Amino acid sequence: MSHERDGLVAMLSVSLDRGAGEPLVRQLYRLLRELILTQRLAAGAKLPSTRDLSRDLGVSRTVTLDAFGQLAAEGFLESRRGAGHFVAGLPFRSSEREPAAPHIADAEMIPSVWSASGRPFDPAWQAADLFPGQAWTRMLGRGWRRHQPAVLERHWGGLPALREALAQHLHALRGIALSPAEVMITAGNTDVTSLLARTFGRGGGGSGHVWIEDPGLGTTRQVFEREGLTVIPIPVDSEGLQVAEGERLSPDAAIALVTPTRQFPLGMPLSLPRRLALLNWARQSVAIVVDDDYDGEIRFTWRPLRSLATLDPAARVLTLGSFSKLTYSGLRLGYAAGPADLIARLIECRRKSFALVPTSAQAALAEFITTGAFARHLRALRTHLTRRRKLLVEMLQSDADDLVEILPQEVGMHLSVCLRPELAELWTDVALAEKGRAAGLTLLPLSPQYVRADARHGFLLGYAGWREEEMRPAIHELVALLRTAAGD
Repeated sequence: MSHERDGLVAMLSVSLDRGAGEPLVRQLYRLLRELILTQRLAAGAKLPSTRDLSRDLGVSRTVTLDAFGQLAAEGFLESRRGAGHFVAGLPFRSSEREPAAPHIADAEMIPSVWSASGRPFDPAWQAADLFPGQAWTRMLGRGWRRHQPAVLERHWGGLPALREALAQHLHALRGIALSPAEVMITAGNTDVTSLLARTFGRGGGGSGHVWIEDPGLGTTRQVFEREGLTVIPIPVDSEGLQVAEGERLSPDAAIALVTPTRQFPLGMPLSLPRRLALLNWARQSVAIVVDDDYDGEIRFTWRPLRSLATLDPAARVLTLGSFSKLTYSGLRLGYAAGPADLIARLIECRRKSFALVPTSAQAALAEFITTGAFARHLRALRTHLTRRRKLLVEMLQSDADDLVEILPQEVGMHLSVCLRPELAELWTDVALAEKGRAAGLTLLPLSPQYVRADARHGFLLGYAGWREEEMRPAIHELVALLRTAAGD
């Protein structure tokens, strides 16, 4: 009871400043993280529900959900089904004095996915230095001039010019034959996941069960649970999602969300036999397969894998993608592509929610694609990211092969590594990530991405946002941190 009481008292100190330049969700994340690190919120303390906290703070529930989601993904909170959020048991050393609360100026330097400048090896950080800002400026003006009448109208499915451009782009890149009516513009992963849950979950006549990969993206799981769906974690192995296990655990699931091009977070592609088995199950059970192709455009060998949608036209497959990782985080544009009747249902759900996706950036993106500027940008990204990735891989193999295992992966903008058993016996990845923060590094732990499967400890190391001359000293710092932790 003392943990609960102390937690309630500590939460009284949380207040948000709407006049500050810092987003509310970042303020809440930072303040809660500070309470945990200073042990004012002790291990096991229960936090207020996201609904109660949003009411107390006078903010949208999205603010509390996103802040809790990020803290859970980083290992600071644990989510217990039906019970709420609790402070995780972190390896603080009782012999040390309780650290003083950081000064606001220091707290501003705490790295996160919302930070103004990324620190190695934040996987949420894009290659901002490679984005063609001048070309984008021209596209903003060109898009407004060419599409001004349409931009001023309401388009629940997205700007028609962008839907048409995307249909052509996806056909060329992924081999998916689409009409504009089979493409919908979204505001990113959380937006489209919410639409999927509301459209095809219990309210849409489905079973309310959804398959997700275990391990998988924690924020997606939380969005489904927030919308009232029952999440069924399905384990993965070297071939990706274990479809047979999914059929055993929940044969009547309404949705299966998978990352077949590059499994998040382990990196392996879904094998062809598993792809066919998944599509066969979906066709027989009238389920919807959601192919989350979150960074499949960045591939270092061969051509991009063809979409699940091209393997079985009779199966109902929705392909999701995002432009934010490929451009800049503030763009917040993505897409859902699939059968016209499914897209129409998603659009109708959007219309009922009265949540439009801003259209001016859509017009610019349409021009960015149709003029070939986006394709040129992708080629430049692949060239530069290949070098950055090569440097990270070679230095880890040369200097830390006995400490970390690099998982096989040929796609994407981050490298997944696991701690060798000898190091994992001494330190958890969450504890090492905290040591990394003190050294100026952002290390996203692997273990919090698991739900039920036996968790592996490691990191998702982003390399997109830093030039080689910036990466090299950061890699040396990472290796030194691991060596010290191993006692070398």
